[in-house]
Amino acid sequence: MSIATVARKDFEDAVRSKMLWSLAGLLVGLIVLVYGAIWYFEGDLPSGDLAAILALPLQIIIPLAALIVGYMSIVGERRSGSIKILLSLPPTREDVVAGKLLGRSGVVGVAILAAFVVAILLTGLLFGEVPVGGLAGLAAAHLLLGFAFVGIAVGFSAAVASRGRAMAGVVSTYLVFLGFWDVLVGGIYRIVTGSFPASPISPESPIEPWALALKRLNPMEAYSVVASGLIDQQVPTLTLQFPIGVNVFGDAPLEDFVVGEVPFYLSEWFSAVVLLAWIIVPVFLGYLRFRTADLG
Repeated sequence: MSIATVARKDFEDAVRSKMLWSLAGLLVGLIVLVYGAIWYFEGDLPSGDLAAILALPLQIIIPLAALIVGYMSIVGERRSGSIKILLSLPPTREDVVAGKLLGRSGVVGVAILAAFVVAILLTGLLFGEVPVGGLAGLAAAHLLLGFAFVGIAVGFSAAVASRGRAMAGVVSTYLVFLGFWDVLVGGIYRIVTGSFPASPISPESPIEPWALALKRLNPMEAYSVVASGLIDQQVPTLTLQFPIGVNVFGDAPLEDFVVGEVPFYLSEWFSAVVLLAWIIVPVFLGYLRFRTADLG
């Protein structure tokens, strides 16, 4: 019950501080801009392609917005001293961390759903036919993506004692996922196999399946796999690509890109599990630091 109380208070505080409205306004504005550009320049674009196009900017903005929403969730309470008042009431430190995760996830979730309601309305208004299934699947994928980055942000917020460290943690993490994850995976591949993977990976130069699994541990990569499966269209990952990275292009069957049979951990459902893990694991690790932290 204490977890629900903390979550409700955190969500209400976000509404009062206009955090929710700002995030919703950002996502709605982005969708209006994208749809307006598509309608102006393309005009008769098939509505079924809209979901795949919409996925491109949202997969960059939503993680960044979720990190901003979550990184001050607990460390902000510590800086203001209100954490002492909160913990003098029934909620425990565990309740605070779990409640903050739920509250901030609620903020991100409501903003994403509001944006997709606008997307459905604009699709019907500008293009006639509404791909409800595709937009609903894309919304589900973005909810998982947003919640994953909220988990990362809340984990950092629980683990550190200053705003600067929390900000440095989430910014560094975002940059690694966005620009350097493939380099890390390529380096591991070089250490294990003695050579860098071919770039790009192709049926003529397949890769070890474990390397592709490491690539998909990046939540942005996992999101791409989940989103592609839910809307039945290829959703490319907007991350930086390097010649020494694990870069897979094209929509050929996965069997053509990996050595041997495709293991279960390269299936679409396992990428959803990866996103769920990013929601839970960082928060748990942050809690381990927070439960023994000196709040004095």
